[in-house]
Amino acid sequence: MQLKELAQKPKLQKVTVTDEVVVTAYGEALEFYMWDRQDLPTYLKIAQLKDDEAGLFDIVRDVVLDDQGKRVLGNGEQLPVDILVPVLTAAMAQLGNKQPQTSAQ
Repeated sequence: MQLKELAQKPKLQKVTVTDEVVVTAYGEALEFYMWDRQDLPTYLKIAQLKDDEAGLFDIVRDVVLDDQGKRVLGNGEQLPVDILVPVLTAAMAQLGNKQPQTSAQ
């Protein structure tokens, strides 16, 4: 296989958070989008923050997008903690997966 065959522009993929706590608290699963491929600086940032949980939460701002590819969180905006952890878990599960998953529990 030629490496060129694997090179593609990133595409938005929908991620559904079906965590029981989220569904119970909000009455339904939550959806967000993220690119199916991340750039190298994002991967390096994640690798460097591996043991820094506070830094990992900042990653959410960069990778969690709406259906138009725009950041969900603007300057100064925060997600409630009960949503933040499952969203972070779902986003991290997508990074590096060859076949995208559409839910995280």
